[in-house]
Amino acid sequence: SATFDSGILTDEKAHEALARCRQERGWSIGLSVSGAVQDDIIRKAMTIKTSDGSQLFNSVQCTFNVLEQKPGPALLEAHKAGMDIIIKEGMGNGRALQHEVIQRVAKRMGCSPDALALACILAQPFRPRVLSGAVTPEQLTSNMEALGIANHLATEEGKNILKEVMEGCAMDSDQYWKDRSALAWN
Repeated sequence: SATFDSGILTDEKAHEALARCRQERGWSIGLSVSGAVQDDIIRKAMTIKTSDGSQLFNSVQCTFNVLEQKPGPALLEAHKAGMDIIIKEGMGNGRALQHEVIQRVAKRMGCSPDALALACILAQPFRPRVLSGAVTPEQLTSNMEALGIANHLATEEGKNILKEVMEGCAMDSDQYWKDRSALAWN
């Protein structure tokens, strides 16, 4: 992930090399961010220009979910600047699925918690692509329900549901990342 300490945000030689790859090979250039200052990193990355004055990065991959919402405004800024938004960890490493609000609203709507959690991301104004993280056909089938639910969340009734979930699940970003770092990884 790009961080303030990784050097990618200040390494002009790397910027020039990436710009050449885009110009000579037609590549889109993206970065991945992680941690409690994702929003600041995105904003800094948006200021990096190529020699022709265009924005260096075409896309950003970011952690955003019903629990970790802090980067939302920066993602909207990036979207408005023409960047492709890719969301990772849309279910908060499974933690979002266990949240009482997700459980309650999913039951009320007659859908799975994973589909609702992903739909809440798809319904964001920064129009993201969302990585599902599914590892079984059953999980993928369930995740795919998010598309229809996201369409419902765009209706007047749905906007109230989206607000209920987003407000009811939001965590302090620092606490989110502290809790995440304590997870057991296999």
